Amino acid sequence: MRPSFLAIDVGNSSIKWGLFDQGTLVLHKRLDPKDFSSWESNWNQWCKDSVKSILICGVVPEVLKNHFVWIKGLCNNVKVVTYVDLPMQIKVDNPSATGIDRLVASFAALRLAVKTEAVIVVDAGSAVTVDLASKNEGFLGGAIMPGLKLMARSLHLYTAQLPEISFTNQIRPNAGVNTVDAISFGVGNAFLGGVAMLIQKLETQIRAKPTIFFTGGDGELLASHLNEGKGYFPNLVLNGLSFLSEELVDG
Repeated sequence: MRPSFLAIDVGNSSIKWGLFDQGTLVLHKRLDPKDFSSWESNWNQWCKDSVKSILICGVVPEVLKNHFVWIKGLCNNVKVVTYVDLPMQIKVDNPSATGIDRLVASFAALRLAVKTEAVIVVDAGSAVTVDLASKNEGFLGGAIMPGLKLMARSLHLYTAQLPEISFTNQIRPNAGVNTVDAISFGVGNAFLGGVAMLIQKLETQIRAKPTIFFTGGDGELLASHLNEGKGYFPNLVLNGLSFLSEELVDG
């Protein structure tokens, strides 16, 4: 299959491309925001002569602008998505200042949820966002907290002797008997506990039991610990852009 639609999500650490054919994600790529040569090589290999339309969104304004200008020179049908493009209510103080990735992910989750009226979307990347949305009321806001790696890095940067540690696909279940294990045990479980508490608090705000969606680099880790491995959608923002492209065509 040759993709006809390209979704682009400009994040804090990478640029994510999702190539779709008739609504089906056929390929996704993660690009370095500073490596212009990789942008060009991936376009020539996967998109040239087949991609007819592009939606792009992002939370890093300068990178978003550069990427838009670059790709606009390759395809005439390119649109930067903002909150006004989303066919749902956005009940926050300042929609234009709300991360577009949060809004698009919530829009995607509402489209994917078939058994519930409400969703909670946990996007675990450099930062973690935990957001509530419903089919009747739209996007209702949520919470932002440091991501797992940011928590560990901050502990190292703002203390004299604590090392920076890395995490695998599991959170340490037992007390640490050395410094590294103690940090792993503390940071890992603070991460899990913080997200779990935020989910619990958001669940009390909505009458219907919400479906929980996990996404982002550490989303699978959270899903495995908090939801028996269920509800992990690694490309939720990209899928949301694909759903939106269908809405814009129909509109």
